[in-house]
Amino acid sequence: MKTIILSTLLGLVTAATMPATAQTIPQGSTVQVPGHALRIDLPAQPRYMLHEEFRQFAGAYDLSNGDTLQLRRAGTIMYARIGNQDEHRIVATGRNSFVALDRQLKVRIDHHDDGSVGGEVVMVVPARQLADGSTQGEHIAVLGSPSR
Repeated sequence: MKTIILSTLLGLVTAATMPATAQTIPQGSTVQVPGHALRIDLPAQPRYMLHEEFRQFAGAYDLSNGDTLQLRRAGTIMYARIGNQDEHRIVATGRNSFVALDRQLKVRIDHHDDGSVGGEVVMVVPARQLADGSTQGEHIAVLGSPSR
């Protein structure tokens, strides 16, 4: 912790003592700043996951929004469900990540050495009517930290 604080202070002192230089952009030019795009894409080639590998992910996880993520396997087919929504058929995209074939859900589950579980769920939230009468369109949301 001390190292982080010291390096931060040294960085601030260095930045304060350096002369400020402005960059000019030629007239009519544009600068594109890429943003973090939330996307749910299917892999070109799904990863085959053995029953034994999937067993460590099967079960229920509490999500940060209060919902529950459930992962299960029936034969060779894997499924995910959030709350009381419909099940989604999923495929593995990595050693600890999955995506729904209908592109409605993406899951990453991280098992830590101390026994805790973390990760991320990216899902499509359907359009809905709000209390003020307006409509919120379908959008992608991120839910963090699945835990058992």
